[in-house]
Amino acid sequence: MNRQMGDDEIWVMGSHGSHRRRLRPWVWWALGLAAAALLVVAVILLRGRGMKKVGEAEPPAEPDAGWLLRGADTTSACILHRSVEADSTTLHVYVPVKATARLCMGEPDTNDESILFATLAADLRRDNGRIVGAFVHNGEPLSWGLSKRGYCAIIDGKVTVGVAENSPLFEKATETGGDFFRQYAAVDSGRFVANNPENSAFRRALCVIGGRVCIVCSESRMTMNEFSSALAGSSVSDGIFLVGGTADGWYRDGDGNVIRLGREAYRKNRFLNYLVFRRQ
Repeated sequence: MNRQMGDDEIWVMGSHGSHRRRLRPWVWWALGLAAAALLVVAVILLRGRGMKKVGEAEPPAEPDAGWLLRGADTTSACILHRSVEADSTTLHVYVPVKATARLCMGEPDTNDESILFATLAADLRRDNGRIVGAFVHNGEPLSWGLSKRGYCAIIDGKVTVGVAENSPLFEKATETGGDFFRQYAAVDSGRFVANNPENSAFRRALCVIGGRVCIVCSESRMTMNEFSSALAGSSVSDGIFLVGGTADGWYRDGDGNVIRLGREAYRKNRFLNYLVFRRQ
């Protein structure tokens, strides 16, 4: 009797003609399990493409600097003063607006109304009073060497803050009449940088928050690591220490008054250097 082959049948051809044979139940179970296994493997592979490797650090979130300028009149050159709470301490943030940064040799004149902010920049050696680490002023190298990994380069009016053992910006500053100095690193690409000194002091740093350059000062005495941690927790993407403690530093408020950050200056010598922000 002729009939069509069923879905669960196969034809087996032989010398004695043809006949129909049904697949045994265990064969169907095996085929089903194999298909399920293939499906699980495919799902794992697809998910793995979007998963990070074990131990791989998440990239730091892009910092938001909107709070720095919110509610401020930025049509004229000024120093904006903001306070933020971080790690159970208060940080004072000073944002130069419409100002140009340069290094200055010697103590700046507080009567020069073009200066909005001045703070000691590179450290000086205790034995001979010379500058610690690589230093370029107006294209002239005054010091060489890698004593600290943090650096600030000022080239064509642009301030770059970073951390590197070797930076081509030292040579570029020399070639273009720019400035360059080194200091302890505080924050590198949004991540806290540890330092060995463990004494507590008032801290000061040159930082970048949301692409804007600013100076951050601690309200209380902190270790370098405590200060770095507070900076990293306050949307700072990159930062280096400045001379802190009670070292000389000041800014001009909206009424033109000079507000002191510290009063103790280095002993007078030709290597005394400041980071200065002037009106554009």
